[in-house]
Amino acid sequence: ETGPKDGAFTNLLSRIFEEHTEVIQQLAFGVQDLMFDMGADYEKVQPEVDACLRRFFMARIGLRFLLQHHIESFKNRDGYSGILQLECNAAAVARKAAQDSTMLCRAHLGQAPPVVITEHVIDPDPFTYVPMHMHYMLLELLKNACRATVEHQAEGWDDALPSVTIDIVYGNEDVIFKISDEGGGISRARLQDVWKFMYSTYSVTPWATLRKDETVSPGSADSSTNPLQRPRLKSAGGVLAGYGVGLTLSRLYAQYFGGDLKILSMDGFGTDAYLHLSRLGRGCENLPRGVLYSPSMGDSSPVDSTSEEHFLISTDEAAFLKRELERMRRENPEHQSE
Repeated sequence: ETGPKDGAFTNLLSRIFEEHTEVIQQLAFGVQDLMFDMGADYEKVQPEVDACLRRFFMARIGLRFLLQHHIESFKNRDGYSGILQLECNAAAVARKAAQDSTMLCRAHLGQAPPVVITEHVIDPDPFTYVPMHMHYMLLELLKNACRATVEHQAEGWDDALPSVTIDIVYGNEDVIFKISDEGGGISRARLQDVWKFMYSTYSVTPWATLRKDETVSPGSADSSTNPLQRPRLKSAGGVLAGYGVGLTLSRLYAQYFGGDLKILSMDGFGTDAYLHLSRLGRGCENLPRGVLYSPSMGDSSPVDSTSEEHFLISTDEAAFLKRELERMRRENPEHQSE
């Protein structure tokens, strides 16, 4: 009796998982509509929009992780616990991401730089992680590195290009990927822009193509390698760049399990990306305190309201709400005493 019920429940979760595959695309259309309607004024609200999107996607990553973890657990794959690979081979995942990124780069730009991978083992203990998360993050970083290298270094179709290097360090607390390129770098004035949703330096945005036909399945940012989405067997080859979500989502994936993604750049020369992936089992999910510690875990002790922020809103959102309240009071002075 339990077996059929488990199967029915897993099928229900699979349907839920599959029915929400277009979320990034639809949100992007909504943000683009807002950007178009507000014009230059969009910069004033962009911090609040980005804060809302970060919170939404962090929650979505967690929800879809749980859904897919249960679905995959039903399959009982050797070497896996759900979608967690118990002894994840970081170098193998990096090689697959390098192969995919160079293929995309050649398809769109005609050539691609070589990718050199070097491993440095400090802690030989097994590394447990979600390989599809790792592949997506590495693919986004490598696509950026390959494209920047070709655009900055190539003058023809057969130029010798400097290598994109990946150094993998198996540390005691985490596994670190350092991805270096000589693609011209990013100026300090623009460095923080890379973490904004919908920001891209690519000249042609693929969202326009999707907008013409909303029945087209998403490309690279929503590809079969994106753990936020369901794999599409008929997905078209993929897009090299232009969505403006890859780096931000990659950082959220890393932060979800206690890692991080940092970008350091030398303007005019190249960029170094540091991807820190926490060794699972040595930390918990990076969730808001109000989620990690539910009310049932507390007691009746009085709470100091000044000691911490109890509402699950960011500082940017709190500042935005304060400004809106002040504006409403100015426009409606008769309600100030209420």
